[in-house]
This record gives sequence, structure tokens and C-alpha cells, in this order.
Amino acid sequence: MSEPPCPEVEELKAKVAQWAQRLGVQPRAVRVQKMTKKWGSCSTSGTISLALDLSDQSLEFQDFVIAHELLHLKIPMHGRLFHAVLGAHLPGWRAQESVRRGHRP
Repeated sequence: MSEPPCPEVEELKAKVAQWAQRLGVQPRAVRVQKMTKKWGSCSTSGTISLALDLSDQSLEFQDFVIAHELLHLKIPMHGRLFHAVLGAHLPGWRAQESVRRGHRP
């Protein structure tokens, strides 16, 4: 018998669904797992992975990480277009980027 879903995991997955709809993307799968080097990632196959402890961070930071990873489904590279689209959806993303850089290498 499997364990009941963790509320933090379910909340992060719900946020992913909301942001996916907003950005017009559909991840193939969403994983929430222990990650020590990154807050999130997007695979070339369309899987979004998020750090379990992302749920301990501010809602603004959660939104930034989730939107950032989902946006890679549309725009793989961190170029001008990527940053422009991210800025259109999250005007304060640069502040969250500095938080991200300060938390994990």
C-alpha cells in the first residue's frame, strides 16, 4: 500500500498546474523530490522536477522557480526572449533570481 500524498507535494503540483495553464504549456510529468544542488529543472523530455524543500520558501520564490522551469518547455535557452516572457508573467523575477543564487550554488 502506498503512502498518502504529502500536502507540500500536492501544493507544489497544484501550483505547477496553474502556471502551466497560464503559460500555455503541458509538462509530461512533474516530480517533487529531494534535490541538493538546484531548486528545479526541466528535462528535454518535458519532465519538471522540483526540490521538495521549495515548499519551505516564499510563495513568490516558488512561483519564480515553477514559472522558470515551465517556460523552458517553450523556450529552452536563457536568452532575451526567455527573460522577456518571464518578465511579462513575473515582473519582479530578477529579485527572485538573486534569492535563488544566494540559496544554492
